Amino acid sequence: MPQLLEFFRKNKSRQRGISDETALDRKYHTFKSLLAGNNQVLEFMTDLERLMYDGRSFTQDEALELTESLVAGVYDLVEDLNSLSGGAYPELFDRAESISVEALKLLSRRRRFESRRLIFPLEHLSLDNLDEVGGKAANLGEVSNRVGLPTPHGFAVTASAAALFLHHSGVFEHVRRELSATDIGDTARLEEAALSAQERILAAPMPPELQTALAEAARGMVRTFGSQVRLAVRSSAVCEDSQASFAGQHATVLGVAPQEMERAWREVVASVFSPRAVFYRRTKGYSEEDVMMSVLVLNMISAKASGVIYTADPNCLDDRDILVSGIWGLGLSVVDGSADTDFWRVRRRDRGLEARQVALKEERIVLLPGGGTMYERVPQEQRTMPCLNDGQVARLVEYALRLEEHYGTPLDVEWAMDAENRFVVLQARPLMQANACKLPESCAFIAGYAMLLAGGQSASPGTASGVVHVVETGYELHGIPQGAILVARQTSPEYVAAMGKVSGIITDMGSVTGHMASVAREFGIPTLVGVGRATHTLQHGQVVTLDASNQVVYEGRVTEILHERKPVNLMKGSPVYKSLQQALKLIAPLNLVDPETPEFTASGCQTLHDIIRFAHEMAMRSMFCIADDLDMQEGLAVPLFTGLPLRFLVVDLGGGLHPILSGRMAEVTDIICMPFKALLEGMSHPGVRWTNATQQESSGCDAAVADSVFRSRLPGSGLGGANYAIISGEYMNIHGRMGHHFATVDSYCGPLLNDNYIMFSFKGGAADAGRRIRRAQLIGATLRWLGFRVVQKGDSIRAEMKKYDQKRIMEKLDMLGRLLGAMRMLDLTISPDAQTEWYVQQFLKGNYTFSPPPEE
Repeated sequence: MPQLLEFFRKNKSRQRGISDETALDRKYHTFKSLLAGNNQVLEFMTDLERLMYDGRSFTQDEALELTESLVAGVYDLVEDLNSLSGGAYPELFDRAESISVEALKLLSRRRRFESRRLIFPLEHLSLDNLDEVGGKAANLGEVSNRVGLPTPHGFAVTASAAALFLHHSGVFEHVRRELSATDIGDTARLEEAALSAQERILAAPMPPELQTALAEAARGMVRTFGSQVRLAVRSSAVCEDSQASFAGQHATVLGVAPQEMERAWREVVASVFSPRAVFYRRTKGYSEEDVMMSVLVLNMISAKASGVIYTADPNCLDDRDILVSGIWGLGLSVVDGSADTDFWRVRRRDRGLEARQVALKEERIVLLPGGGTMYERVPQEQRTMPCLNDGQVARLVEYALRLEEHYGTPLDVEWAMDAENRFVVLQARPLMQANACKLPESCAFIAGYAMLLAGGQSASPGTASGVVHVVETGYELHGIPQGAILVARQTSPEYVAAMGKVSGIITDMGSVTGHMASVAREFGIPTLVGVGRATHTLQHGQVVTLDASNQVVYEGRVTEILHERKPVNLMKGSPVYKSLQQALKLIAPLNLVDPETPEFTASGCQTLHDIIRFAHEMAMRSMFCIADDLDMQEGLAVPLFTGLPLRFLVVDLGGGLHPILSGRMAEVTDIICMPFKALLEGMSHPGVRWTNATQQESSGCDAAVADSVFRSRLPGSGLGGANYAIISGEYMNIHGRMGHHFATVDSYCGPLLNDNYIMFSFKGGAADAGRRIRRAQLIGATLRWLGFRVVQKGDSIRAEMKKYDQKRIMEKLDMLGRLLGAMRMLDLTISPDAQTEWYVQQFLKGNYTFSPPPEE
């Protein structure tokens, strides 16, 4: 990291491309470089903050690249400032380096899995092992070993084992690079890249020590359960079942024979790189390292019935009813949405049955004796029979509430019932709930609109309207248009890869407790499942309105129930999000607000924003004194005739004047510099009286005569000495003596609002101290009315104005020019009892001669 920062410092001078310039030119070009750099770093900082608050997904590499650009820009600012100021702030480099290294370190972190422990028996697991074996395995160990509820037996293959495997042949880095360059919004490209990644992983060589450990663990299961044991090889990736559920995103392989366990383990590890898993992970703010795969291996329960229980309604935080769903056989079809399920709603307060729905269950998934699973027909008499009786539902509810009490949060629990009607817990994790509990969108059907469908279950509440896009399989996702209503036969985790496009989802089959329903709630997508005939009733390309809260689908767009949904920040809470959140604490806060405070110093900079602010302020102050450099210049100044009794010598830094013939003085019509032109227009206002009548008469002579007069007077007297104007097309610095006082006006007036400013100082006069101070008070009060920030000390004024558009800056400079003329001799005429407010109001009304004066 320090080497990177040193590179930024050393290469700045090569980037500027300035040669053969005077010291004044170099100073101005350095100042312009600083202004441009200031805008750029502020844009980088804004882009970083947008990553945090706009709610769109971003990668760790994206945040790191932006921060590196910001750091490089800050170093440019510090170097420019030191170039402008003659090296006055060397300590600012140390502050920049110290802060930048910490910010980059936070964003450069890569999670590492380097434990030598490859296998953990389930009886040794609890939530204490979460970081090594993932949420599914750690939670199941917690259920078994600390809550005391029955679970299958088995072991976890650690995340370190997967890391060892993936890094052993270098496949991980290759896959990471390929996927990081893939736009997850391009579904076709995502599928192609993900398939390539999975093929590489499935073909990668196995480290010998891991191969040995897996074989020994499989033999242990045979010793315990016999050679006919069949295994469930389940994903338990680190970060699963955390603030992001990863529901259904990774593979589970069921009915695995012990000798096939290594192959199944590879499949589960490779599923980290499936299209839906990559889309979900990137959308939620997890990098490949964050989701290293631990694998849970369990003895299969030959389930008579299986299902899911929610200890609260996921669509409403206030509804504490307990929801139970179940089906005959293995529970895969419950969570993947491939079948309708039996459903029970149980009241928490008295454990009474609130509702029961019995589905037609024509098929079930069962274990094959030789390994694997198959669908078989459900016996006729069981097809319309509930898979649980009321007593069994009550026992399940007691299990679930014991778990909820232990965890202290609503839970999503998978269960199975064996042939002897004994229940086992297969999984327990925090319940993914909808973002807010909202009242139904309407309490009755909307009159005047055709109702196409009614019924089903609200898997994720809300309303949406769009064009119907009917899909048959998850492999048709790349053609879905933005904002479509996805209509499918069944819910499927595969549809997660399209959730960045769709505005709503409707399915014929599926349940609230399925994996896709969980993810839809996370993404805030209105979803209606188990409708029955959506794929037959809704036509491809038809515009419909989905009211998932009330289980209704209307023809056309029903504006009465549509409202803008609050965007869901899917990144919030993820490792990438947290890293940027911590880094921004070192980047974005602005502590150095007031340049007049003692803390406004280089050593007082606590963040990169402080350094940016400090560099900008000190650069303007350095340019404010740019006329001090004129002692080093010879032959640069051109006399300027303005018609005013003031001597102007102009130094053009480039683009400030039209070309002047050798030996000719410049005229006002030669001025290109926008801020100088605006200031002179104000100074030349007809209402401003600079001279007595005789002087005014002579000032109106033609330019040729004036040129002769002017040259004859150089370097003689006048209203003070020479006034130096250092200008370019957008920059002006006037430094001089107008009568008996000193004034400096420094301004940049360009197309970028962030660059623009006016700085003004005024001091002195011919009168006594009391009158000079009163005049300073009048000037300060007037400037405040004009919008300047003003600091007055005795008879001196310092004022500034920043970040106005070009037009407003020129208007303010015009008024400042008028003020310079109006207040020029006021210190000699103002009375001790002068009414400040009267003078200010007269000036603002255009009475620049202040006549008649107020009565004493």
